[in-house]
Amino acid sequence: MSQRIALSEKFKAVRQNVHFILVEPESPGNVGAAARAIKTMGFEKLILVRPCSLDNDEVRMLAHRSMDIVQKAAIVDDFKQAVAPMRLTVATTMRRRHFKFPFFSPEQIAQKLLAAALEHPVAIVFGRESSGLTNEEILQCHLHSTIQTATQNPALNLAQSVMIYAHTFFQHLQKAELHYEYHLASQYELEKFYEHLSQALQLVQFVPRDGIDNFVTRFRRLIGRAMAEQRDIRLLHKLLQIFETRINDLERECGQGVKKNIY
Repeated sequence: MSQRIALSEKFKAVRQNVHFILVEPESPGNVGAAARAIKTMGFEKLILVRPCSLDNDEVRMLAHRSMDIVQKAAIVDDFKQAVAPMRLTVATTMRRRHFKFPFFSPEQIAQKLLAAALEHPVAIVFGRESSGLTNEEILQCHLHSTIQTATQNPALNLAQSVMIYAHTFFQHLQKAELHYEYHLASQYELEKFYEHLSQALQLVQFVPRDGIDNFVTRFRRLIGRAMAEQRDIRLLHKLLQIFETRINDLERECGQGVKKNIY
């Protein structure tokens, strides 16, 4: 691509790990315009989850010299497949959800996401034009972001939102010295921990007032905001295993005691 300005070495390294994910985009024009925004700001990785038809003039017209981004885009069948390789994912949404995750601005997200991108694949996720991301999709993302606007309606459209984040990332990379030495947990590792946590809660017969799923969601909120490393997740697994082992030992002791009393 022809450069208007020289990109920093950090930018060249980081952009290989930054992915823009569009979930079920409904407008071909938005896909084209999003590709144009991504390329104009120096990025190149686009992932499309069950997109609309891309073989039409609207895509080509709105992409305007950025069709290579569309043509090279990874097309996947479901959301989990799109985020599976990522170590840090950011969900974008205009709506406040009941699980009360903290919302970060594009500038705050740039600092967190791009630092991680020095060593790991990361992604920012955009939902459907008509309905955005589902609650389940948002829960599978580590961090959550929204663009502050003067009015709630009309909301920014998909391509406009992509441009704002892409431009914010571009500005941040050109001026920031990033330092990152951690090894973030994968989405698979996080999901296995949440499964382990749910099983451990059932083992001790703990019944939260609002249910196990909502209780585990609070841990998703905490761990996502903490940008947990692999060693952090291993530590949490170990903590659960310690309690599970002790509980099993106590149950065996109690069982033996009961048998002795019977006999």
